[in-house]
Amino acid sequence: MPVDERRRRTTMHQRRVRSLLNPIAAFLHAGGLTKKECLAAFSEALDAFRASTKNRRMEHIGHPTPYADIIAAWTRDERFVDASGAPRVLSVSGRNGFTSLVREISPRTNAKAVLSVLTRYRNVRRLKDGRYRLTNPFFYTNSDKATAFEPIAFFLSDASATLSQILKRRERALEPERFWRKVESFYVSDAIAKKFAAFARERSFLFLEELDDWLEAHRIAPTDGIRKRRRVGLGLFSIYSDYENASTKR
Repeated sequence: MPVDERRRRTTMHQRRVRSLLNPIAAFLHAGGLTKKECLAAFSEALDAFRASTKNRRMEHIGHPTPYADIIAAWTRDERFVDASGAPRVLSVSGRNGFTSLVREISPRTNAKAVLSVLTRYRNVRRLKDGRYRLTNPFFYTNSDKATAFEPIAFFLSDASATLSQILKRRERALEPERFWRKVESFYVSDAIAKKFAAFARERSFLFLEELDDWLEAHRIAPTDGIRKRRRVGLGLFSIYSDYENASTKR
């Protein structure tokens, strides 16, 4: 790899790391921890993770937004859906095929590379005739052996940034109010936990689809002359842990 390219990637990775850690640092500082305590805790956590034999391999796939946008277009654009509004089974090439879909959303993105990522992470499935079927309405980033790095980094950064903005928010702030909400119970069995996970997954898909439709309906075009656009959204995560590890003395 050329020296300039290696330096560019190093700078890019450092910028991503800072974006991920800055909100966490703000939160810990607001909680009263010293720099020495933060560095010691981080070092201990990193050593413990590296010593574990159960870690899933992390894979770099680049910026996650094009993948999500491609899947969204596959579920909405009339060129890529059937008469009932469901995503069509697409061939790799040809008119209104997968390559056309990728070029429509992200012209500089390699369609074969995108298809490889979507297939590995079970977002699409290759059929016997060589065409591909969309299997997930949202970009799924886990496989049996690996997890995509960038989507997780973005999710963690967004969650941490929300908390840090809540800490720094002033009463008359001009930006929208950040929030986080959580529901939980300390009194369920493993069987009920599995039922809840299935119920929450089903309901969250419906909820996210509704929000996604709302955002799509209010989307502005790049040619609308808006000088400053904003990225907004909502992230959900599930909770599952031992009672002893999750509860506190109350």
